[in-house]
Amino acid sequence: MKRILVPIDESTRSVVALGEVKKLFSPEECEVVLLMVDEGLDYTASRTKNEDAVSELEQKLSMLEEELEGYHVIKVAEIGKAGNRIVKCARDYGADLIVMTKSSKNDMRYTLGRTAEYVATNADCNVMIATEKKVTEREFRGLVYKTAEALVNLRGQLSLKQSECLIPSVSSDCIYHIEVKRGKIRFSHKSYNPDTRDWDRPPVLGDREHVDILAGQTVDIRVRANSVDGKADRIRITNRNMKTEAVFSYKITADKSVE
Repeated sequence: MKRILVPIDESTRSVVALGEVKKLFSPEECEVVLLMVDEGLDYTASRTKNEDAVSELEQKLSMLEEELEGYHVIKVAEIGKAGNRIVKCARDYGADLIVMTKSSKNDMRYTLGRTAEYVATNADCNVMIATEKKVTEREFRGLVYKTAEALVNLRGQLSLKQSECLIPSVSSDCIYHIEVKRGKIRFSHKSYNPDTRDWDRPPVLGDREHVDILAGQTVDIRVRANSVDGKADRIRITNRNMKTEAVFSYKITADKSVE
């Protein structure tokens, strides 16, 4: 029986690899090692933070396991660099095959990302890259909002409906007022990277890159307007749950403290 390692991150795109495994291998032919890695923490973080991160990953892995009914599943939660953790996990569990997507970034769906390239180069077993159907180049496949305020409902990441959205980037310093009514979301602020042609750089003016917000919380986030090569910073909201919907409202106002 083959042992197949499937690395999953928090992007909807990475779940494509699960579908590929189910399409190519029956439960009688393989067992699946599901791996999730949190790259946001490292071994210098407090023990409590690391334990909380691992616990959250384990909950998500249990939800993913439900999508593999009939398969024997081994769940692994790790902290560190994704490429290193994937290669080590494949060795530790004796994987015969690694199935993963090219990249979780929208603008790199047709080329290998850094993690996939590292795994393909360093893994001791075969690596299969699951590809997606082609879409219009540079197309963002989540919801896009263009109003200064709105109520948003995002589906879980395993849903066929949208689990992330873009909210407006503005040309002046402002405050994003976010209220989460259900679930939990991540507010991500990224700057454009002309080398990768994607919004994958931390904010160049030093603003916070990520803010996690839970149900019942209201957060005001100051954002300094910026653009690189004429492309404004991007504000993305992601539902961090695999199955549960997230409902939040946002309102964008001018930052009067800089006047």
